[in-house]
Amino acid sequence: MKAVIQRVKYSSVKVENKLINEINDGLNVLIGFEKDDNDEKIAKMAKKIANLRIFDEKFSKSVIDINGEILLIPNFTIPAITKKGTRPNFQNSMPPLEAKNFYDKMINELNLYVPTKSGIFGADMEVSIVNNGPVTLILEV
Repeated sequence: MKAVIQRVKYSSVKVENKLINEINDGLNVLIGFEKDDNDEKIAKMAKKIANLRIFDEKFSKSVIDINGEILLIPNFTIPAITKKGTRPNFQNSMPPLEAKNFYDKMINELNLYVPTKSGIFGADMEVSIVNNGPVTLILEV
């Protein structure tokens, strides 16, 4: 499981030009699931994301501490293998039906910590991000 975490002032997701969800201060999280992921990894990743101290000038506060929100966007391209050639290889990506189940579990797990909004799994989404910092991290469990 890999995630690209961005500290944001604002983030939104649209599908077919229709606003699906939006957040203000918080985290935009692009999440990709891999074939070997499991429920234990979901719990570990959710806890790490929610408690990641990347807010304020000293990086001493988490999204929980600032009463922020998370916008969780499914992104099957994140686990791509890009070491050879110029075309990404998606052999490590979790199959879609299983990944949808894991995405739903991740939303539920993150909601235990902080309000979490979602994109639409499998949709062609337009994600807008006003990055705060910018602060962008890649997490892997």
